[in-house]
Amino acid sequence: LMLIVAAALTATLGLAFQVRQVHVDGTRRFAPAEVEAALQPALGSTSLTLRATDLRSAVLEVPWVEEASVRVSLDGVVHCVIREREPVAVAIDGSAVSLVDRTGHLMGSPRGSLPELEIVDFAPFPEERANLLVALPAIEEAAAARVRRAARMGFCNVALTFDQVPCPILVDPTRPDQLRLARRVLEAWQRDTHAAPLRLDARVGGRVAVLPAPTPTETPS
Repeated sequence: LMLIVAAALTATLGLAFQVRQVHVDGTRRFAPAEVEAALQPALGSTSLTLRATDLRSAVLEVPWVEEASVRVSLDGVVHCVIREREPVAVAIDGSAVSLVDRTGHLMGSPRGSLPELEIVDFAPFPEERANLLVALPAIEEAAAARVRRAARMGFCNVALTFDQVPCPILVDPTRPDQLRLARRVLEAWQRDTHAAPLRLDARVGGRVAVLPAPTPTETPS
């Protein structure tokens, strides 16, 4: 009889402390469905045996989650508060498009209002993507202009497109000071030729190569 009573009490307590609901707070740009899916295995488990650290680890696997706190209450609810990553650029690699945060971490498919900066062809080189984003403030300060597009052309070779700069500039992102010289060369070129070049190459220290725009062919009268 005692064994039957103990088994009944155990079953009753198990049902009383069973996880029945997941509650997610902190989402702004993204829908909570992905976080809820990460916590789905907790449903039906006993709250007394669940480890919040394990649930938090599962939530942090969601690509746009930067930080999370998880608490399991005795009333059968998993409470999760997350902090989203902040997108600073759109990564374009062939047909794949993803949001990117300030550390170069890919956050998943674009949604909501998109950043103006595009980073192109860095997929096989995540460390270079991260280094470019770290160097971005110094690059924009040296160029005195906002970067709108950064396309990887090779190792230490990035083609940058700026606001209000009429042509792209090739530069080693680890040497942003070269952009100061590139802007001076561009101003002198436009002053002398009254035209914008097709491209500037500022990858070699102390030098800037200019690719002139083709001269329009005159049509015989």
